[in-house]
Amino acid sequence: MANNIYGLLNEIETDFSEYEEIELSSKEKEKHKQRILMEVKRMNKRNENRKENKKARAWKMAAGAAAACVVTVGAFSIVNPVQAQELFSSVFGKLIESSQGEKYEQEDTERYQTIGENAVAVQEEVDKRQGEEGYVLTAERDGVTVSVSDVYCDGYILYYTTTLKTDREELNSADGIVLEKKDGQPYDIKVNGTEMAEVIRPFEKSSDGTFVAAQQIDLMNPYDISNNPIELAADENGTLVVDWTVRQLDGYLWDAWDENGEYQTTGTAAGEWSLRFPVTVDTSGNESFDINKEENGILVKRATKTKAGLVVEVELPDFRQEPYNDKYNDPDMGIKDSEGNYLQWLNQKSDLREDGTCTSQIMVLYDGQKDLSFCVTTRDKDQIKIADIGFQVP
Repeated sequence: MANNIYGLLNEIETDFSEYEEIELSSKEKEKHKQRILMEVKRMNKRNENRKENKKARAWKMAAGAAAACVVTVGAFSIVNPVQAQELFSSVFGKLIESSQGEKYEQEDTERYQTIGENAVAVQEEVDKRQGEEGYVLTAERDGVTVSVSDVYCDGYILYYTTTLKTDREELNSADGIVLEKKDGQPYDIKVNGTEMAEVIRPFEKSSDGTFVAAQQIDLMNPYDISNNPIELAADENGTLVVDWTVRQLDGYLWDAWDENGEYQTTGTAAGEWSLRFPVTVDTSGNESFDINKEENGILVKRATKTKAGLVVEVELPDFRQEPYNDKYNDPDMGIKDSEGNYLQWLNQKSDLREDGTCTSQIMVLYDGQKDLSFCVTTRDKDQIKIADIGFQVP
């Protein structure tokens, strides 16, 4: 896949014989991946902003707010003014705004728009459950207010948006707010009472001074806090209940470092901010269809179209064997549109067998494309084609 950071890393020659090998769970791998991606994003932002002072950055953010509406409407064909206003005045609009000028602007904008168009307000979820008590959509403590605004859930993935407001100067002066610390657990995420091994992504500062973030919970391959695979079943009304508790908030500057080479902190808030909100698992837009096409030992079996995603199920061989000879059993895979562009990867579930073969479900962001193909290449600089299996979405 073009510009795949993992593919580039695989091309680096490294002698691993001097390192101790430690087996990580899938959720531990996800936590490390999120940390690496966060570091990459900070470095990109640092390089862009190195010569700018804070006043210039503030001006850029304000200009980005207007540019977001113009660029995104033009690029993604939001022609309904009311719809555009609703989207861009929401947390999703602020997230789109914050992504302008960043390295992954297009990917972030596509994701936030597609999810945002199909999300519902959490308050609506609460209102349709009259008589149920205990939901908390806003938590305030020591000058910091945290709230949840929107949710999207199609049975495969759960997105929710969060906002942080504060009058504490040490946090307000930060570029972003991170929920992590060296020891202990800075936050808890529970779904239907089960504590999850999930990552809370950093809050990014928006032009109005609030901090916003889009969070994600994996429903395809969920793990509890002890990294045990679990099943998350909605109740008879199709509801999941999320409990979300934050205990430490650290403000950071993305383009400044302390004497130890760590990103410079502007301040910390400690306490407990707890939210509780219902989510409807909305499968009303899900549509499954068979494909059953094979090439070079790779079978694309079926797919499910959701309101914002496409989940493709494939059978994969042991790529360590002939004719593939991939010692890592890890080729590059993706789903392309008719113009050769990769659809954005959202999630994956893989069931690896002892013989090295695998059944995998791959979820990508979907926006109505009809002619697609499942592409497999070697994960190196040559990216030699292994399979290119075309299929149509009804």
